[in-house]
Amino acid sequence: MTREVRNALLVFVGAVLVLIVADGTVLHYVRPGMAPLVAAAGVVVVGLALLDVVRDLRRSGPEDGPVEHDHGSGRSAWLLLVPVLVVLLAAPPSLGSDAVDLAGSRTVAVGRAPEEPLPPGEAPDVPVVDLVARAAAAPDGGALAGRDVTLIGFVVPARAGPGVDLARLVISCCAADASPVRVRLDDPRGVVGGPGSGADRWVAARVRLVPGTATRESGFVPTVTVVDAVEVAEPTPAYEY
Repeated sequence: MTREVRNALLVFVGAVLVLIVADGTVLHYVRPGMAPLVAAAGVVVVGLALLDVVRDLRRSGPEDGPVEHDHGSGRSAWLLLVPVLVVLLAAPPSLGSDAVDLAGSRTVAVGRAPEEPLPPGEAPDVPVVDLVARAAAAPDGGALAGRDVTLIGFVVPARAGPGVDLARLVISCCAADASPVRVRLDDPRGVVGGPGSGADRWVAARVRLVPGTATRESGFVPTVTVVDAVEVAEPTPAYEY
């Protein structure tokens, strides 16, 4: 691989990093706080490649010898194109029900319950991870007792028994460390839908916690009664934190 080709490859890789940050695709892979770092990495890669090009142009002259080749790392450098072309030409979607299925019966991710009160309103939006943490911390429901809240998540087959669950994926850094949080839907009117009605459908569901259901025996999966629900587009970002 010549130095010119190597530098062109680095410019391409860096430009793609900046592009996926600009169009929001980066949120399929990392949390929003890391997007500036990805963009900065892309700018640095492009800058280093262009700096090398400028240095070569300043050193070039009629007395120059043959074009330099880097035989030691040429083949491995081309491997950089594989993930870049995948992201550029066929950007993988955010993780969904398949990732939840892979987790199997593993206990859902339960973080520390938020200390702040629920947002005001008749049915405020609450992250699924927050509802699960609050339900696990307070068997009597705590701040959720008797309150309607709105959860946004995607439909997955119920982990135990008939019906469906509502799930989200929580990431600490990037999609590689994603862990599922889910709630069991008590949906007697079939507002969300039964088994086979379409996994990965995103819904905004107005629900009410059934106290005492987020236990170790249930894998800290609380049950919520569905009051109403509508299908929605996948939010951006699709993960919770």
